[in-house]
Amino acid sequence: MRQIASIWLLILFSFTPSAFAHSSEEIDEELKQFVQYIDRDIEKARILLDHLAAEKAQFNIEQSNQFTLYKASYLGFVGRNRERIELVKSVIDQVNDTNLKSKFLYQLSDSYTTLGEYDNALTTMNQSIQLLPYIDRFTAKIGTLQSAINLLLSLRAYDDALSYADRMIDVPSPEGDFQAKCLGYTNRVHINFERGNRIVARSAMKDALDNCNANGRKGIVLILQIYEVVDLIETGSYQQGIKKGVPLIAVFSKNEQAADNFSELLDALARAYLKTGHIDIAESYSLRALQLAKINESIQLLEKINTTMSNIKRAQGQYASALDYYDMSLALKDKILDEQLRKNIAYQRIQFDSKDKANQLVLLEEKNKALLLEQQLERRNNLLLVFLMVAITCLMMSILFWLMKTLKQKNLFRQFSQIDGLTQVANRTHFIHCATEAFDKNPNGMSIILFDMDLFKKVNDTYGHATGDWVLKNVTEVVQAQLRDVDLLGRLGGEEFAICMPDSTVDTAMALAERCRATIAQIDTVTSGYQFDLSASFGVASFCAGPERSFKATLEAADRALYHAKSQGRNCVSAHH
Repeated sequence: MRQIASIWLLILFSFTPSAFAHSSEEIDEELKQFVQYIDRDIEKARILLDHLAAEKAQFNIEQSNQFTLYKASYLGFVGRNRERIELVKSVIDQVNDTNLKSKFLYQLSDSYTTLGEYDNALTTMNQSIQLLPYIDRFTAKIGTLQSAINLLLSLRAYDDALSYADRMIDVPSPEGDFQAKCLGYTNRVHINFERGNRIVARSAMKDALDNCNANGRKGIVLILQIYEVVDLIETGSYQQGIKKGVPLIAVFSKNEQAADNFSELLDALARAYLKTGHIDIAESYSLRALQLAKINESIQLLEKINTTMSNIKRAQGQYASALDYYDMSLALKDKILDEQLRKNIAYQRIQFDSKDKANQLVLLEEKNKALLLEQQLERRNNLLLVFLMVAITCLMMSILFWLMKTLKQKNLFRQFSQIDGLTQVANRTHFIHCATEAFDKNPNGMSIILFDMDLFKKVNDTYGHATGDWVLKNVTEVVQAQLRDVDLLGRLGGEEFAICMPDSTVDTAMALAERCRATIAQIDTVTSGYQFDLSASFGVASFCAGPERSFKATLEAADRALYHAKSQGRNCVSAHH
């Protein structure tokens, strides 16, 4: 299920300027027009911004801040997020109104998130949250909470996101306005569906629909209905999902360019029709969903829809096309996993830094207390001085304990960001970093060995993913036993591994690859609970010192050699020449 990005935009652009002196009424009206254009006609919004920029000398302070905010929104809409960041940074320190400052902080957080700078996005989000007690405008408070929820949801920090959704529900609303409860309950539904808590999500659905209908939020009601349809289909109620989902298509078709939710609805219906044997209908829905997802550049939806298309093509007997869609799905899944790893590292780093700062404040407070105690004890006799020394010693031990604990946590965090969780060898990012560094610094010959488990998908499909995991762990163990101390083994993804060999030639690398190949073929699979053969194909490339020597070139050469080994029938070693 997709994040409700449109909710925050609706809140942001619901801000209307207050009345100014008659000399600036025309400017106020033009600013109001921008709100109407921004999500309907982006070209008109641009022309109006240019016109307003020419009149900027006549703006008062509030109009100037409002113009800058709207310009930042425009830059975000057209994807110019680096300019958006510079624009907001140029004015935010001069903004004293906390309500307005929260809107500028949203612009920063959204820009950093779009650019993949999650550390900066989280830091900015925390600044916004710290302003909450001082924000008195209802929409600004709701907007700050929604911005935090959107970011935390993308990081899969579900507990934190839920806590902000609950705070949103409790925000006091103007009489007769159910907006806070509508958005809060909708977020609660969305977050629980994302984390797989279907029962909790369904229980919150009625409250969300009641409050959103009472507030006239037809767009959000439609999104909630899509959540319900997708949930029905994912839990096997295909006919019921089709019955409820098809009527929603006509509503969304009027504005499908702006709706990731519409793509998700089409994909869910495609899967439902496929399960009920209507393959041609399933294909038409899936192709439409794929087209929309490409327009909106939604990687997660593209991965999901390509998987659906692969299943449809397999049902049609078009196995080559099914394999193409499946390969595209796998490639997108790798991108998603890499991106999620970056998000998780950023989230954990910010969380750790926050805890570390809190610990430092505690230590500083304790130190101050100790100094005060020392001043008091100086006025007393020598016996009390002894007790003071004991107290200081205990305090220093506490400080040492905190420092040791902090260093240990940092080392653990560094290790977790470098090691593949399943095989306990270097992950892709760490391997590429170390290998590149080795190629840059090592003056002698360098080699790269790429190897890939043969027909590994068949193992997963036949014996299950648990058996596949058993294979990968045992393969890394036997290969590690063949390596020198200076060699580095890494998992690049799936069943593909790489070995970096400093101070080596193509002959020594070929010999090592052959030993590894033979050792893998000798693995006894009986202890996995099944009996089957294992083999791997190896590609070897080696470069001596010279301007052409680089990790990237060697890796590409090893990849071509691996491809050649696969084409030669697998279970063999091929070298690049």
